[in-house]
Amino acid sequence: MKKADKVKVTIDSEIPLRGVVKCHCGVPLTGAPSRGKSGKYFYYYKCKHSKHNNISAVKVHEQFLNACDLMSVSERRIKEIRNKTYTSIEQGIKENKKKAEDKKHELEEVQQRLNAVEEKWFRDEINKDTYERWYSAYSDNILTLTSAIERLSINQGKAFDVLDSKLDLLGDIKHIYTESDILQKREFVNMVFDGNLYYEQGIYRTPTMLDIFSHNASKMEERSYLIYKKKRDNISVIPHSGR
Repeated sequence: MKKADKVKVTIDSEIPLRGVVKCHCGVPLTGAPSRGKSGKYFYYYKCKHSKHNNISAVKVHEQFLNACDLMSVSERRIKEIRNKTYTSIEQGIKENKKKAEDKKHELEEVQQRLNAVEEKWFRDEINKDTYERWYSAYSDNILTLTSAIERLSINQGKAFDVLDSKLDLLGDIKHIYTESDILQKREFVNMVFDGNLYYEQGIYRTPTMLDIFSHNASKMEERSYLIYKKKRDNISVIPHSGR
C-alpha cells in the first residue's frame, strides 16, 4: 500500500546516466566523483546496496558509445525507411484532404440547421428553452468540425523537410548521442530501451529495445557492450529458435 519513494536525481554532465541506468537489483544507479592519489577526480556509478555495482564512468560511457556505434542504421535500411515514409506521408495527405472535404460538407449542413433554428426563433415558432438547447448543440458541433478541418488541412510539407534533413542521422547514432545535451542523452536512453537498461557483471543488459537499433545485438554481446534478451510479449507463441 505504501508508495515507492521517488529517487531525486541531480543532473551532472559527467555522469549523464545517473538515475537512468539501473543496477541488476532494479535500483537506479547513483554517481559521484572520487578523488585519486594525484588529486584528480574520477567519476563512478554506484548502487546504494553494498557489493553491487561500483563502476568507472569512463568504462560505462565507452561501452555505451560502442553500443551506439553498432546501433547505427545502414544506408540500405535508411533508404527503405525514406521510401516507405514518403509513401505513408503522401497517402496520409490524400486521406486528410478527403476527410477535410467531408467535414466541410458536414459543417455546411450543421450551419444550415443552426440558421433554421434561428429563423424559427425570430418567427416565434419555438420557445426560448428549445432555441437555446439547439443553439448550444449546433454551436458545439460547429466548433468541433471547424477544429477538425483546421487540423486536417495543416500543410504536411514540413514532414518531408524533416525527413530529408534528419533521416540520414540514423547512420551515426554515436554522433547523435555525443552531440546531444545531457537531457537529450537521458531521454534517448529511456526511449531506446523503454526505461529498462541495466548494468550487471561489467555489461549492459536490457529486455526491451527499439527494433530499428537491435540489428547488431549479437555483435554487442560478443564485444561485451550490451546483452539484449528480448522480452516475449506472448508466452503462448512458440519462438522461431532457441530453447
